[in-house]
Amino acid sequence: MINGENKTPFTEKILNKVKMIDSKTCVLIDDDKDDQLIFKTVLKQHFPQYSLQTYSSFEQAKPNILAQEAAIDTLFIDLNMPKYNGIDCLNYLRNQEQYKDTPIIIYTTSNNPDDKKRSLQNGATSFLTKPSRIHSLVEELGKYLSE
Repeated sequence: MINGENKTPFTEKILNKVKMIDSKTCVLIDDDKDDQLIFKTVLKQHFPQYSLQTYSSFEQAKPNILAQEAAIDTLFIDLNMPKYNGIDCLNYLRNQEQYKDTPIIIYTTSNNPDDKKRSLQNGATSFLTKPSRIHSLVEELGKYLSE
């Protein structure tokens, strides 16, 4: 019985593997811990099929995301970060074979049209201004994260 209480350790192991196959991976690179927490909370509550990896800088993220065995389904990168900004990260990732076609969204507080234009010209899939309300974030993420 799979949905019952008679699961064997073997059955549990198989079910966990199926869950891993069905899950998708999302990466957020953002130096703001509060924004990371909000993003993580929204993802967990509204997009449970996604696992989230968060990084505070591109230096921290780079070795981890380049070493990924499984594909990352979607990346969100903050535009304004110290040392390497979102455009720097975007350019680097777009030059890596494994991330040429991966959706990469610039996720920022900026609503400057020039920032959006520059992001899209450099290969961003989209440009998402961080909404001030949780409900708006859920709606916006729904545009990029498939069920």
